[in-house]
Amino acid sequence: MALTTWAGSRNHEGLLRKMRNSKTIMRVFGLTALLVILWTTALCAQKMVVPVKLQLAILLKALTYDRHLKEKADGEILVAICYHQEQKQSVEVKDELLEATKASLDSIENIPLRFTSVDMQKDDLAAVITRQGVDILYVTPLSSAVAESITAVSREKKTTTVTGVPDYIKSGVAVAIGIKGDKPQIIINLPAAKAEGADFSSELLKLAKVIQ
Repeated sequence: MALTTWAGSRNHEGLLRKMRNSKTIMRVFGLTALLVILWTTALCAQKMVVPVKLQLAILLKALTYDRHLKEKADGEILVAICYHQEQKQSVEVKDELLEATKASLDSIENIPLRFTSVDMQKDDLAAVITRQGVDILYVTPLSSAVAESITAVSREKKTTTVTGVPDYIKSGVAVAIGIKGDKPQIIINLPAAKAEGADFSSELLKLAKVIQ
């Protein structure tokens, strides 16, 4: 009986140790997960350094320096906002952009301006560009892989890409709005812009940070 009791006690102690170890593992895992979430959130928050309304105004002004824009526009300039329905920040930026466009943003160089949106989760971007005659693609905060898939299509379709996420210049987006000091900065990936059919004047290139 004593042996049984001792064995049972030993089993319980072993179980308790496993439980304590399990709790420790879970605490470590929980802390790690929390740190990952906080780090990811911080990165997302840092991606867009200029408010949406301001960057939109700057981007639209920059587009007026594209000598090929009027040639590509067929009666109107259509800007498609590329977003992902499952990514909160992407949806928020898309909604904010569409709201901002209601405030007298109706033309570029006297060419009517219209906005639409493309859900990268379910829409065929190439088909949308062809069907609707999209001239400009605005890339919201997405994964780098999705951004690169967008630029692959934009080069094929000769559609200029713009964004408020400076890092997407590395993914092949043509024009981004970043910040230098305390002022917004236009960043141009010149090879990407040319591959998409844009021809920005030297006036704009002198004002921008140009990536060769």
